[in-house]
Amino acid sequence: MKRIAIFAHYDKQNIIDDYVLFYINELKKVCSDIIFVSCCDLSQQELDKLNCYKIAHKHNEYDFGSYKRGFLYAKEKKLLDDCNEVLFANDSCYGPFKSLEKIFSYMKEKDCDFWGMTKNKYAFKIVKNRTKDCYIPHVQSYFFVLKQNVFNSKVFEQFINSIHEEENKNLIIEKYEIGLTTTLEQAGFVSDCAIKEFYKYNNPTVYKWRKLYEQTDFPFIKCSLLRLDNILHTTVEGWQELFIDEQVKLIEKNLSYTQKRPLKHVCPRSIKEFVFNHLPNKKMKSRMITRALLKSILSFLTD
Repeated sequence: MKRIAIFAHYDKQNIIDDYVLFYINELKKVCSDIIFVSCCDLSQQELDKLNCYKIAHKHNEYDFGSYKRGFLYAKEKKLLDDCNEVLFANDSCYGPFKSLEKIFSYMKEKDCDFWGMTKNKYAFKIVKNRTKDCYIPHVQSYFFVLKQNVFNSKVFEQFINSIHEEENKNLIIEKYEIGLTTTLEQAGFVSDCAIKEFYKYNNPTVYKWRKLYEQTDFPFIKCSLLRLDNILHTTVEGWQELFIDEQVKLIEKNLSYTQKRPLKHVCPRSIKEFVFNHLPNKKMKSRMITRALLKSILSFLTD
């Protein structure tokens, strides 16, 4: 089995942090080749940290722009000629802290054409500059595997070449993350996901992240959680309890320059978790109203 990973990277300090190097080394256990694609102008000193194919230059096309550049590079260098699978992965997760070999072995037996670590059941469409809730199951793009019949297809070639700079991140999500699954399924390809637990919830990697990690083989924790980008979606107090010391140190090193200012609330973790677990997680409008109220309450209780 020959598998190529295309890894998308961005760092505001223009470095390749240790958690990324850890991730790359874990990918080497399941991938024959890795193409590292950064949208930063990295120094040669940083690039020398890696022992794989490397591309580094600024662009404004987010992760899918890096996926495109990596895929086209692999095609140009004829790395795809005898390749069985292409993996798209990015640096939006800490980990993997559990076995990728186990997951790939499990998914090898599945009758599908492309798959991801998780699927999100809900999505949105942008209508007249407003986001509208929709039931659109799609493979989440932080870890996305394409089999040979897909990445060699005309429909995928057209999709990858259509990627370009968009006005905002929501358009990236709608056109490319959601759009990739939709495009491939409409062409007759079959999708699947490795971790099906908590699929009934909206984006379980955020809303059910703790149970997802504790109760399944899910090997990651999303960086946005610990960087405190999701404080109105979930609570992350006590996250260190889930990991060994070396993993905690690896994460905390990155958080030292990426984490937002921590908010300390008088409100106990148990109460916050109760509130978060009972938030509406399907309709965007109801979520927004509930979180606006929660934000007011937490602001009032902030030290």
